[in-house]
Amino acid sequence: MSQSKKHLDFELNLIPFIDLLSTCICFLLLTAVWLNVGSMNVKQAVGGQPASETPKKPTLWVFLGDKGDMTLETRDAQTLPVNMRKLKLGGGSEGKVDLQALAAQLDLMKKSEPELKTALIQPRAQTAYEDIIDLMDQFKKSGMGDLGVVPL
Repeated sequence: MSQSKKHLDFELNLIPFIDLLSTCICFLLLTAVWLNVGSMNVKQAVGGQPASETPKKPTLWVFLGDKGDMTLETRDAQTLPVNMRKLKLGGGSEGKVDLQALAAQLDLMKKSEPELKTALIQPRAQTAYEDIIDLMDQFKKSGMGDLGVVPL
């Protein structure tokens, strides 16, 4: 019985492997340019620096309630009367935010405190997204450019 012996020498063709690696390197070099284009600079709006370095700017905090009601609270306002520093506004029809009452109140606040340009909205978990957008639109119309949504 003779058994045929198989050759144990096996030649590996490296040319396709080298072609694949050179293609991957070219793709890597071409896409590396897009990494800088796809990034943007973001800085933290509140709390990014020590409290001693932060200038005290007046800020309007808006706490949303369950049925469209909201509480307006101003912080670090120097010229705003005491009775306007914390206000509670009732909700509008169908549990929506009353934007007309808010606009009137914002006009009064802007007349008393012209430096008031920052508004932070703190919604509840059941607050509709469109209510937050409507509030932000109203703040933009009244001249407040720095807007933010406080996380729950």
